[in-house]
Order: sequence, then structure tokens, then C-alpha cells
Amino acid sequence: MANIREESWQIKRRSDLCAGTNEPFADKEEIMTRLLFKDGEYVREDYRLAWWNEHKPDSGLSAWKSIFRVPPPPTEVMKKESAETLLRNMVAKEDADDTNSIYILAVMLERKKILVEKDVQVREDRTKIRVYEHKKTGETFLVIDPELKLAEIEKVQEEVVGLLGGKPPKTETVYHFEAVLHALIEKYEKLLFPKRPIGGDEGIAQKLAASFFALLAGKKSPYWEDSNKVFNRFEDSEIWGPVIAGYRHLIDRIPQEIRFQGLEKTAFTKTLEALSIKEPKELDEQDVLAAFSSDAPRAAELREKVLEAVTAATSYIRNIP
Repeated sequence: MANIREESWQIKRRSDLCAGTNEPFADKEEIMTRLLFKDGEYVREDYRLAWWNEHKPDSGLSAWKSIFRVPPPPTEVMKKESAETLLRNMVAKEDADDTNSIYILAVMLERKKILVEKDVQVREDRTKIRVYEHKKTGETFLVIDPELKLAEIEKVQEEVVGLLGGKPPKTETVYHFEAVLHALIEKYEKLLFPKRPIGGDEGIAQKLAASFFALLAGKKSPYWEDSNKVFNRFEDSEIWGPVIAGYRHLIDRIPQEIRFQGLEKTAFTKTLEALSIKEPKELDEQDVLAAFSSDAPRAAELREKVLEAVTAATSYIRNIP
């Protein structure tokens, strides 16, 4: 039996010629397509409907009727959908590690009515191959269905959205994290947002760090709007602009990392949930730090960045007489 690399993720271009008569199809002509398996690979053949009805060939693995349309220029095809571009790039790589992402991308394009599912093939090893046809170009996409579980689907969806440059929706774990952060801000409100302003560069650094925590806590934070204004005020500064850019990067990265941790470790979500229901005065920051302890380099790096922000937001108290 052919292996995964030979059988899967292939894109079969629709022919411009009838396989029976070798004559070109006309635009918007009805055609028949059949899918065969020959010499360890899938083969696609396209026929004029009249020739098909007259000769009645074997349907092979599957057969379907569609409308032939003159393909648009390649540049127009690739502009249509970034998810489509990503799918094509992954298919071209032929990397087995991309199996789940390829499937999720195909489902996304099906929902957008760019791809249409035509058939499902089950191989001898019980692997499902979903046969999709591109609505405009007529290409056939052969995609492995990895039969993901719900938790796996959510994780892969988030990874795909991240690859497409978007922000995945918040998960339960992220909401628990924001609740914990709200409680900590409330507990140390006077320290983070002192009524008496702190002067000089130390004061600006403190204000930016405190604003970072308010923005990280989400729009429900009572300090979110003012903190956003603080960032906007100093964003163009030669000195503070890079600091703000670093904080904004963390505001994007930290929730994403928490999503991944929550999807991979249910215990992590339960720990955050238990912390999120505590009253601010009962919440111990050491318990919070313990919840985020990790040997993973990516998580450890983020943890250190957050601790640096804590220092920037609180170090001024050492200089108070």
C-alpha cells in the first residue's frame, strides 16, 4: 500500500480537455469527474457529460457532476483567501506534522464555500480521505481526516488562526486568568495606581508597567481606558516607544500561551479557576506564581518578562522616605 506522503494532501488539477474526446471544454459546460487509484496514487479524469452518458464508463472510486469554468488568473486565485494560500503551501511541503492543520484549513474553506466536499474514501487501514473540489478552479484536494477530538480541534484551530495572523477567541482558561489579574490589581491598587504622582523617568516607567497589567486584564478592568491613553501618549517617544512595543507584544502573547497551556493541561485550568474565585485579600501572589511555573523555555521567558514588569511597577516604594 502507498504511504501517507504518496496518497494524501494531493491537489489534482481539473483538465481543460475531455478524457474521452480530447476536445477542450467550453466555459460553463456540464462535465463529469471520476477519481481512480492507479499505481499507488489518485488519478482524476474529466469528461464531457454527453460522452459520459453515451459510453457509461466505470465510476472508479467516486464520480460527480460539476460545471467547467475557465480558471481565473493565478494571482486572482491566491488573493482570494489567505487560508487557501496556507493550505496550498502546507500541501506542497508534504509534511506529516501538518495533517491536522491541513484538515482544519480545508474545513474552513468548505464553510466559506471555496471548497466543496465531493466524497469520502476509506483506505484499507481505515484512514478517511475527504475529496474536496475547488468551486472556482475545479481542482481536487485530497485531505486526510484525522478524526480529531473536540479539545484537539480547539487547539489546532487556535494554531491555524495564529498562522493566519489573527487572534483566536478567548477560552475559559483565559477568562480565569483575567479574573485572577483583576483580583491582584484590586489587592494592590494603591501600589500600582498611586494617587500621588511619581516624578521623572521612574514615574513614567512605573505608570507604563501598571498600565501593562491593566491592559492585560482586559477591557473589564476599571483602569483599561486610562491605561490605553497612557500607552498612546508615550508610544512615539524615542525612549518609551520600544518599552510600550514590548508590553503590547506581551499582551498578545501571554493570553495565547495561556490558551495553549489550558488546552494541553486541564489541571492548569482548574488551578486558575480555583484562584479566580478567591477574594482579592485572600489571593496569595506566590500561589499565582506557582501556577505559572514551567520548565518550557517559552513559558519561562514570559514569566520573567512579567516579573520584570512587576519590578518596574513597584520599585518606586523603596525610594519613598
